[in-house]
Amino acid sequence: MRLGELPRKRHQRFAIGGVPVYEELFSREGFAGPSSLLYHRHIPEAVQDVVEGDADDISMENEKVHQHALLQGFRLPAHGDAITGRQWLLVNDDIRIGLLIPQRQQKAFLVDGSADDVLFVHSGAGTLHTQFGSLRFDHHDYLVIPRGTVYRVEFDHLESTRVLVMEVTGAVDSPDRYRASNGQLTEFAPYSERDFRAPAALDQGEGTSQLWLKRAGHMSCYSLDHHPFDVVGWDGTVYPIAFNIHDFEPRAGRFHLPAAAHQTFQATNIVICSFVPRKLGWDPEAVLLPYHHSNLDCDSVLYYVEGNYASRRGVQQGSLTHHVSGLAHGPQPGALEASEGRPAETDELAVMIETFRPLHRTQVARQVVDTAYPFSWHDGDTRGPGATR
Repeated sequence: MRLGELPRKRHQRFAIGGVPVYEELFSREGFAGPSSLLYHRHIPEAVQDVVEGDADDISMENEKVHQHALLQGFRLPAHGDAITGRQWLLVNDDIRIGLLIPQRQQKAFLVDGSADDVLFVHSGAGTLHTQFGSLRFDHHDYLVIPRGTVYRVEFDHLESTRVLVMEVTGAVDSPDRYRASNGQLTEFAPYSERDFRAPAALDQGEGTSQLWLKRAGHMSCYSLDHHPFDVVGWDGTVYPIAFNIHDFEPRAGRFHLPAAAHQTFQATNIVICSFVPRKLGWDPEAVLLPYHHSNLDCDSVLYYVEGNYASRRGVQQGSLTHHVSGLAHGPQPGALEASEGRPAETDELAVMIETFRPLHRTQVARQVVDTAYPFSWHDGDTRGPGATR
């Protein structure tokens, strides 16, 4: 990707109108990984002041029993902005999963120094403003924002906005198996390069600015000498992108395919998958529902966006199911019988996150947990002993 004005060679003197331009290397894995080069009108490090911000701590649930959980996410109230309004539900050292239902627009700029941010826009639309330029987004878009990106999210309408937020400590990328030896997406990938949208035009600003740096569980508040959107040009392979879930081309088989067939992104110890409307097993004897399975090495989270979820009752838009490793999970009683004779297709839309280290629920999650869910496979009283809704 290339945008704006650039010198002919890297690391050479560059001026516009006789004024020097400052080069910044924006790189992963030190100097050995993917990178971009940005060219600024001001020195990027110039700040007037740095003060301590709010702690980025999470109040954890005191988990004494590990069990499957159903979280009704849309019961959460509106809160904060795109930075302060992230209500975390499930977390471990590799990922934080939560919901954003903003009350107000973001004013300060954010840079996450510890994680790539993945925002799935359940409903709403707006513009992602970054030093790489502005990027329009709409409902059902994934926004993948590399760590170190200075950004501000501007929503068109706050009252209709719902966002699934994932802060991922590893680098978020397309799965290795989708790429050729030179990095190009192959014919076997469920999407192509042209399905990804990059910033279309450079943002420019003037004057001092407030920047919040999130790193290692703390927020630091910087007063910048200049506006962070002063880039005159950049090129490289590290930059924010948008990808609409409906551009994911689903795979289908004569019999049920495992979740890995729907993988969209990868990062260290996690995978993110997209379940979109698709054909189901067309063999006359095919079971149209997922089989009961024990993912012995990972926790599984499914975020429900819309459609009919034939294998699971009680879910609605904004629900999250958390199935813990070590226990089987699958269709609830009656679902298999109800699926016989139905059309061999589904209209479900969902985002799945699988983690290879256990997830832990927060105290925010306790506010929206359905305590009867672990007993919903019981043929008798689905509420279970002592359970309340």
